[in-house]
Amino acid sequence: MQKEIPLPKVGLFTCFSGGSNTGTLTGMVALEVVRRLGKEAIGICSLPAVLNEVPRQSVLVQQLAGLIVIDGCHQECVKRLLLEKGINPDVYLNLEKDLHLTKQGPFTSLEFTAEQVQRVAEAIIGIISEKFHLFEGSKDKEQNS
Repeated sequence: MQKEIPLPKVGLFTCFSGGSNTGTLTGMVALEVVRRLGKEAIGICSLPAVLNEVPRQSVLVQQLAGLIVIDGCHQECVKRLLLEKGINPDVYLNLEKDLHLTKQGPFTSLEFTAEQVQRVAEAIIGIISEKFHLFEGSKDKEQNS
C-alpha cells in the first residue's frame, strides 16, 4: 500500500536539462521555489513519468489546481512535449524569451550564478502570487514579514 502524499496546489514542470546553463537553471529555480513556498503550495512534476504515461503521475497532474511550465531556451522542449500529451500549462515562462537570459550552449551546465537563481525564482514567485494567490500562510510570506 502506497503512502498518501498531500497534493500541492500548483505543479511545476521544468526543462532541467543539465546540458546547458539555462536548462540547469530551470531545475535549480524549481527547487528554490519549492523551498521558499513549501511543498503544500507547489510541487515539481516528473516530466519523464508523464511523458511515459505512468498512471499515478498522470492522475496527480490532472488533479492540480494549476500548472506552470518553465523552459530554458527558445527550443521550448517541455512546453512542446506536454502539448503533445494534451497538457496545456496555465503559466508558461521561457528564460531566454521572457527573462532575456542567454543560453550559452552545450556543456555549460554550471555557467549560472546564485543571483540568477534568485532572480528567476522571484519572477516565478511573483507569477504564482498573481495567478494562484498562494501566499496565505506560506513559508516565503513568513520569511519576508
